[in-house]
Amino acid sequence: MRTDTRPGHGPSSPRWHVPGLIGAALAASVGVALAVPSWTPTTPPQVTTAAAATAGTGADPAAVVPVVTGPSLPAVTAPDGTPVARPATGALFDGAAEDPGDHFCSASVVESATGDLVVTAAHCVADGDGTPARTGMSFAPGYDDGTAPFGYWTVTAAAVPPGWLESGDPDSDVAFLTVSRPDAPPIQQVTGAYRLAFGASGTGGDDTPVTAVGYNDGDEDATTVSGTAGTLDEDQWQLDQPGLDQGSSGGPWLTGPDDSEILAVTGGYQEGGDSPDVSYGADLGPAVQSAYRSAGGTD
Repeated sequence: MRTDTRPGHGPSSPRWHVPGLIGAALAASVGVALAVPSWTPTTPPQVTTAAAATAGTGADPAAVVPVVTGPSLPAVTAPDGTPVARPATGALFDGAAEDPGDHFCSASVVESATGDLVVTAAHCVADGDGTPARTGMSFAPGYDDGTAPFGYWTVTAAAVPPGWLESGDPDSDVAFLTVSRPDAPPIQQVTGAYRLAFGASGTGGDDTPVTAVGYNDGDEDATTVSGTAGTLDEDQWQLDQPGLDQGSSGGPWLTGPDDSEILAVTGGYQEGGDSPDVSYGADLGPAVQSAYRSAGGTD
């Protein structure tokens, strides 16, 4: 249970559960933490740190550039020829690719120069208490009806804004994961990738139509809800539509032409919400954009 620090709200029930992976040694306290493992079931990941532009200065990250990145999503079919509705959205599983276990959060492929990035909620991979981000879990893009049409991809690194990593700041509850699969091209070439709508809440983006997607715990299919997202405050989005519950954390809020852009991911305030009737998501602000760039994203 985590208690949000904003006045007027009590304990929250986060939309995730801690995967059975062990954290590594304490990461450095500045910059964007980039956890890079040499992973086996018994060896914790090796952790390095990628310095953000403001590391060591105490200054806030540079002002966010309100742009969207990348191309539109192409039509994608599974290896058996079956069309996949949302191939770039999938579930995070708590085990390695060869034995994935249960899914516990949601994630999506996003455009990057290296083609190997997915976005999720930071609380899915880091506790917000100064300990490093977890890696070694697996991602199943296009997960549907209990099957992974494109297989399971191993999470090899995690870029988390320092605000979340060090103190659980809900406005920084977004993380970028690097994934790979042996003998496979970069995941973006397989599934396509979403654009990222950085800084949308600061550009008059209130009352924005969205389609929110997530994998509730125990479900073998994604849950999809549609509605109008409003701004809880300048750093948080709110969606008053029922359906998303534990496990939906990290799932995308899609908007733009053909739902090709990500406005937010489920998380942030109350780690996404303490009721399935209302969901929240952190705006993709300066700290999130800095983490994206440190992980290899381009905008």
